[in-house]
Amino acid sequence: MSTPRFKKILIAGFIVCAFLAFLLGRLGDGFNTRWRNLKDGMTQAEVAQALGPPTWAGKTLVKGAGDQEVTRWQYKRGRCTYCVDFDYTGPGGAPVVYRTEHFREEFRWPAWFPWQPGKTRA
Repeated sequence: MSTPRFKKILIAGFIVCAFLAFLLGRLGDGFNTRWRNLKDGMTQAEVAQALGPPTWAGKTLVKGAGDQEVTRWQYKRGRCTYCVDFDYTGPGGAPVVYRTEHFREEFRWPAWFPWQPGKTRA
């Protein structure tokens, strides 16, 4: 194999690998598409089937129907946190989804980084 042909094959292989890496990162595990399919009124079993087990589950300080605390499930994906809140449909009722939200953690420079960004003043 001649050198120019080898270079062409090497460059083409690099482009194909970069394109595949882009597609893999863009499509990912599909959590975002499953997240968008959540609807109000879904039960905990339906959410667990759609998203899998939560990273963290607990109660919030918010009071819902029947004067019961609202249950919150959190899913951590990278720097994003997805929250699903379950409220009871009434006294003795089953918990169902009533609110979903997600947020991204703000990037912070590591403490050991020698050049810290300037502090903003109000």
